[in-house]
Amino acid sequence: MQTTNSIAAVVAAAEGKKLNVMGHSVTVKLSRKETEGNHYVFEVVTPPGHGIPPHVHDREDELIYVVEGEYAVMLGDKQFVAKQGDEIYFPKYIPHAFQNIGNKAGKTLWTVIPGGSFEEFFEELAALPVGEPNLQVVAAIFAKYGMEVLVNAPA
Repeated sequence: MQTTNSIAAVVAAAEGKKLNVMGHSVTVKLSRKETEGNHYVFEVVTPPGHGIPPHVHDREDELIYVVEGEYAVMLGDKQFVAKQGDEIYFPKYIPHAFQNIGNKAGKTLWTVIPGGSFEEFFEELAALPVGEPNLQVVAAIFAKYGMEVLVNAPA
């Protein structure tokens, strides 16, 4: 019989560790502890006009399910609009970004594979002062975790 150190769990809608990550309300649903670092799952509520800057990963793939809202998505050199029910795939090595283009907060559910270092990444971003983030500081945190912020890329 095969064994695992993963923790079987049901995470209720209101449960999970809450973080403010660059103006986004993040609720961690499955952490490295529960999945042995295989993936990291979190819900994100994004205010209108907010997003993530263009960047590229060299470690993780990201899967994003749009629960509510409308998002402008940059994936490589293409632009898309993602709406409720759409699935977005940001594979490693492909530049990507997203922005809530709706007039109310949007909600997405993210799965990062592997999720081994994403907890620490989010903890560092959540520790930044509230308000407009210093892009140089943000870029340094991204770089520490194998991601490059693309300052001259179109958002």
